[in-house]
Amino acid sequence: MVFDIVLGIAAFIPGLNFVVGLILLLRLFKYRTVKKELAAKLKNIEDIEAEIAKLQNEYEEKTSSLENEYTHKKTELENKYNELQASKDKSLKQTEKNIEKLKNDLAELKKEYRELQSSVIYEYDNTKDYSDVTSEEIKNELAMLKLKEKDLIKERKAFKAKSIDSDKVRNARFRQITKCFSAETTDILNKLTLANADKSRDRIIKSFETVNKAFDVDGVQLDKNILELKLDELAINNELTKKLEQEKIIRQEQREMLKEEEKVRREIEREKAKIEKEEKQFNGEINKLMAYMQKSESDVEKQLYIDKIKELEDKLSLLEEDKKHVFDREQNTRAGYVYVISNIGSFGKNIYKIGVTRRLEPMDRIKELSSASVPFSFDVHAMIFSDDAPGLENLLHTHFRDQAVNKINPRKEFFNVNLEEVKKLVLEHHNNTVNFTMEPEAYEYKESLKA
Repeated sequence: MVFDIVLGIAAFIPGLNFVVGLILLLRLFKYRTVKKELAAKLKNIEDIEAEIAKLQNEYEEKTSSLENEYTHKKTELENKYNELQASKDKSLKQTEKNIEKLKNDLAELKKEYRELQSSVIYEYDNTKDYSDVTSEEIKNELAMLKLKEKDLIKERKAFKAKSIDSDKVRNARFRQITKCFSAETTDILNKLTLANADKSRDRIIKSFETVNKAFDVDGVQLDKNILELKLDELAINNELTKKLEQEKIIRQEQREMLKEEEKVRREIEREKAKIEKEEKQFNGEINKLMAYMQKSESDVEKQLYIDKIKELEDKLSLLEEDKKHVFDREQNTRAGYVYVISNIGSFGKNIYKIGVTRRLEPMDRIKELSSASVPFSFDVHAMIFSDDAPGLENLLHTHFRDQAVNKINPRKEFFNVNLEEVKKLVLEHHNNTVNFTMEPEAYEYKESLKA
């Protein structure tokens, strides 16, 4: 084919020899080859440029994303730094305030310490036992103390004089220093409570020292014995307050006991009246049936009367047992029920009330305890009948005394105990047939939690 092209060129260009045509042909062929190679390379360059453009876009996007992330992180770190700096500044200011306060407190303590060093510290301890005396006896003791104080003042044994002034001047100063001290101690004693007894004692000692310091320039001082009398008065007044509170509680409990005994008495009377009424009714019916039976001539009728009479006599026998039970309860004032109850909605878990009731229907007492004074009803864990219910109650109270909720007034009868311990003690010392309900129903409380 190449040869045909050469011949064609030679024919087309006259005088051109064959060799020249062949050269031209080869150059043409080379041109076409080079052109094709250039086209391929150009295509590669375009692909590379496209890839470069793509990579450039990706680079710009990545750079923009990193710049945004950097800016965000930078802002976040700056904010956090500012917060920490503000917190540190606030904490530093608070620390400075605390340091200043501690410095002031230290200065105050040093001042008090210096005052204590320059004063006499009086040790006083009233160890007298007032548990077996009445409030009236304590009041009498206070009255005797007042008389003793008057005698000390009258006999000038409450003072010490350093000056050489006349008796008239000294007596005037004695009256003045006594008036000052008495006014302050009277105010302290009038404000005395069980909660501030120790502070009141310190105030009396402080008043004694302050008054003596104030009158030192006048050459008169209160003697230590007047201070001891005032501290005695404080201690006895404190005991009087305790005793009055105890007597108030005892009177309240006695009223409750009388009310409870009256309820028991009425309950027994009602039960006796009910039994007597039924007894009278059954006896009347038996007498009527006996009369009918004697008049009857039919053996069948007589047998019916006999069966009915037998049924009524059985009822009378049961009534007789009830009558004996009520009579025994009436005669034996120690017979009753010891109850173990809880109220987890009101007092929490493992808090049990261990009490006693002489009611014929002991649940009536539990219903009264579940009155408006507590938000939820009590759950009964055990109801134990005993011929000596107070004795059994005392056994339980004594055993669990250290676990009493109220350490001051054990008559409150609430104990923080494990129910298994109560059960074990009852089974060991009473009888082994008592049934205990270990888990409280606490229906109202549990339903309230769901609401």
